[in-house]
Amino acid sequence: MPDLPSTSTTAVDLEGDPTEVVAAVWAETLGLDTVDPDAGFFDLGATSAMVVDVVRVLRPRWPGIKIVDVFACPTVAQLAAVLGDE
Repeated sequence: MPDLPSTSTTAVDLEGDPTEVVAAVWAETLGLDTVDPDAGFFDLGATSAMVVDVVRVLRPRWPGIKIVDVFACPTVAQLAAVLGDE
């Protein structure tokens, strides 16, 4: 898959617990201090462009992640459970 365009830069550590990694990427993308693992990404104000950024940032750790995964698993807890430690 080609590189995805980016509308922002993120410097989140991708090592560690999947739930913490996904929450940190979402918080950075949304400009929040923290993200509740059970809060919906779009309920927090995310846009489709932000989904692209999240996938681009998470892809080095989880190469198989797809944009549709964020739509299908719209909370940190759901997405982290699907991604696991591939």
